[in-house]
Amino acid sequence: MKQIAISLHLTSRQIEEYYRGKARHVVAEAVDGRIVQLPINVLHSFISEDGIIGDFVVTTDDGHKFVSIERLKPNSQSGNLLDQVG
Repeated sequence: MKQIAISLHLTSRQIEEYYRGKARHVVAEAVDGRIVQLPINVLHSFISEDGIIGDFVVTTDDGHKFVSIERLKPNSQSGNLLDQVG
């Protein structure tokens, strides 16, 4: 399994565009510079009135297929996990 750290800031208006079918994937730059493409449906549980904002860790299998995504807690006592994952 591989983990990739990303930060997302999608406004509610941008999320609306995905629901209208104008795009099916979110493309983000990982902390280490890699480009990550995720289907919008894996982000549904993170949508709020403000859109999707936060730091996440994406887990993939060894073939780079999506396995899971987890939001990092904003005030973690374990340091900046975004700097540790990659």
